[in-house]
Amino acid sequence: MSQSVFVQAFLEAQRLFPPGSKTCLEFGVGKGGSYVWQVNQIVKNFKDTTLIGFDSWCGLPDETPGVWCPGRHIRGNFAHPKSIVLDELTKIGVKNDPRFMLVDGFFDKSLTKEVQQSISNLIFVNIDVDIHSSSILALDFIKPLLKENVILYWDDWKDPIDKYDGKWGEHLAWEQWSQKNPEVKTETIVIGGSNERYMRVL
Repeated sequence: MSQSVFVQAFLEAQRLFPPGSKTCLEFGVGKGGSYVWQVNQIVKNFKDTTLIGFDSWCGLPDETPGVWCPGRHIRGNFAHPKSIVLDELTKIGVKNDPRFMLVDGFFDKSLTKEVQQSISNLIFVNIDVDIHSSSILALDFIKPLLKENVILYWDDWKDPIDKYDGKWGEHLAWEQWSQKNPEVKTETIVIGGSNERYMRVL
């Protein structure tokens, strides 16, 4: 069975960086499927890696005014209690492990300078936030942490199920942010069937 683009992206990040202290970030944890998968991988194969997840647990915030979004991206959608993720971690025997952290709150409040400065040797970023407003906040937060070979994975890059022809969501955020930050150069490595993709920082 072929690996998902997400799995390829995570493993590529681990391959590109030598053993030693490393950090992965996940923006948009939801029910914890991809977060718990990464925890499993770290416990079994990449014991020197830290994983930090960011989620409000209250669903999506408001989209940027004037930016189109599909109906499923309205404020409050995709709200899942943090306890779901904690229960899944307990099931795999992970509890109070300092390598795994969850930061609560909407990004305009939770993505603080203090949290940013606590992160060392970033290698992988999973951006699964759906909307433009959250994508911009996540990108601004990680900018000082980016370096060559960091892998950026985008889960909701203009999903083809949405028939809107204009620019919106994560892909619009990346386009605008890249124009404002031309010093950050990337190459896209893999694009999946639903436009999910990952890119490498050059």
